[in-house]
Amino acid sequence: MKLTRRTLMATGATAAILGLSLPAFAQDNIGDVRHPLWYKAPTERTLELAKIDDLSQTVVSLGPRGEEGVLYTEIQITEEQKEKIRAGNFTAAISMGWLGDDWASQQLLGLKETFADLGIEVVAETNANWEDARQISDLDAISVLKPDLVVSIPLNTATTASAFQRLADAGSQIVFIDQAADGMQPGEDYVSVISSDNLALGMYLADLLNDAVGGKGDVAAMYYANDFHVTNLRYIGFIARMIAKYPDLQLVAAAGHDNPNKGQEVAQALLARYPTLQGVYGSWSIPAMGAATAARINGKRPADFKIVNENFDQIVAAEMAANSFIAGISTQQPYTQGVTEASAGALALIGESLPSYISVPPVRVSRDNLAEAYEKIYRIPLPETMQADLASN
Repeated sequence: MKLTRRTLMATGATAAILGLSLPAFAQDNIGDVRHPLWYKAPTERTLELAKIDDLSQTVVSLGPRGEEGVLYTEIQITEEQKEKIRAGNFTAAISMGWLGDDWASQQLLGLKETFADLGIEVVAETNANWEDARQISDLDAISVLKPDLVVSIPLNTATTASAFQRLADAGSQIVFIDQAADGMQPGEDYVSVISSDNLALGMYLADLLNDAVGGKGDVAAMYYANDFHVTNLRYIGFIARMIAKYPDLQLVAAAGHDNPNKGQEVAQALLARYPTLQGVYGSWSIPAMGAATAARINGKRPADFKIVNENFDQIVAAEMAANSFIAGISTQQPYTQGVTEASAGALALIGESLPSYISVPPVRVSRDNLAEAYEKIYRIPLPETMQADLASN
């Protein structure tokens, strides 16, 4: 197959872009777009699952140790187990990698409300603000409190591993959000990893982008350049779905950012280099909104340029309601994930055995189901301002 070389120019504005490895396969609609070093071509299993339209009852992703996952709906606490948990007078600590977005806030809410219902006292709640050194310090401070349970998302699975292992060795049960610390084994050093199905989430992004641009045309992808397991999987899922289902959608460029606030810079470079772009997978909500700003500066119109992203934040929901650049959102269910994490940890405290990988399926959101999806994720109706925009645009 003859390939056309398309590479993204490295400028000061796009220093985070990685052009470091070619895919192990060549597909007409993927061409020779260069992927980041952490990229692994979709497996045959992933490509086969990418053909399934509705993934709500299918666990697409494997766990961090390659284990098959189970759906979150299998994790249920009986009334008898609840009484046993309440009688235990257990304590828990929550170590978040960051706060300040709706994903983290909803996840935290799900954890704390479930712990309160189960009579588990939260003795520490920390925010590392994207700094793994700070998270290590947070975990060391938590260890002094000797909590029965720790729920945490490791910002860096390698550098934080020793701190998590010290907690496990001291007797704390550990539930990981999204990814496990390096070298730790499920059932021995930690209870379980509980995550959104990130391959499926990426696949839904391809669906949404394809629908938004009318099933054909040139598109680009913005990915998180750092090696972060969950965002890696989303990008791989996006690529797999394009290969499996959308041959007329042409991926002409892929660009990385190492900071969500650089989305505008990266998108501006993409638009300057590829004026034929009809849409972009804009990573999560913050970089996606940066891409929307870049599109406005470039003179693009929402009718001609579409952005899809992961994470159902208020800012992208409002942009979608107004019929602006955000055309599709593949969202996690963060509150549900928090409830599941707390429930799994509580069951482990009373000696119950848990699956090592538990998956929460994503939700595919467009303007057609925005109000319904908003209520599902936030458990309240779509705000009146968004309802008005939805009705008038």
